Amino acid sequence: MPDAGNLIAARRRPALSPIERARTTTDEVEERLILAIATGDKAFGDRITEAEIAAALKVSRVPAREAMKNLLLRGVLVEGEQRGLRVSDYSEARVAELFELRLAIEKIIFQHALRDGRDRAPLLEALAPILDRMRSLSGSGDAVALSTVDLDFHRTVAHHSGNELAAQIWEGLAQHMFIVFCRDWSTASDRTGEVQLHETLVEFIRNGSLKDLEAVLKRHFSDPAHRS
Repeated sequence: MPDAGNLIAARRRPALSPIERARTTTDEVEERLILAIATGDKAFGDRITEAEIAAALKVSRVPAREAMKNLLLRGVLVEGEQRGLRVSDYSEARVAELFELRLAIEKIIFQHALRDGRDRAPLLEALAPILDRMRSLSGSGDAVALSTVDLDFHRTVAHHSGNELAAQIWEGLAQHMFIVFCRDWSTASDRTGEVQLHETLVEFIRNGSLKDLEAVLKRHFSDPAHRS
C-alpha cells in the first residue's frame, strides 16, 4: 500500500514533475571514489581497478565498473597504461581550465538570477542558512563539510537562476570542484576569509549591479594569494 506521507508530499508537486529515484549502488560507489580522491586517500595518478574498488566497498564488480566508467567520461579518471584507470592530475593548469569553465557558466547563472525585474529575496532567503552553516563550520577544519556547503551555496544560485540547462552544465563540473574545494579548504590558513568571500557575494546579490558581475566572480574564484 502506498505510504500516505509520500502521497501527500507528491501532491504538493506538479503531477508530472521528475520522479525522485532512490540512490543506486553505482551512485554510492561513485560518491565514495570522489571522496577518496578529494581527501587524498587516492592521490593524483594512483591506479584504480574495479576489483580493488569492489573488494574495498564490498560490492560486486558491476557497480564498481559503472562508477569508474562515469568518472572516466567526466574526466575525474583517465585511462592508465595498464589495465585499470588512474586518478586525473589536478595540476595548476588543469585547475585553471576548470575555473575558466566555472567562470563562464556561473556568469550566465548569475546574469539570469539577478536580471532586471527579478525578485532576489527568495534566493537570499535560501542562501542565508547555507551561509550560517559555513560560518559554524569555519573553525572545524572539516574540509569535506566545508566543501559540501560551498558547493551547496553555488548550486542554490544555479537552481534559482531559472536556466535549467546552465544548472545542469554546472552539475557536470561539481565533482571536479568538490575535489579542488577540499584541497583549498584543507590548506586555507584563513577560513574566515573564505566565509567573508561568500558574505561579499551575498551582499552583491542583494545590492550589486550586473556590470560588476565578472569582476566580483573573478575575485571570488581567484587563488587566495592573488586576491586584493
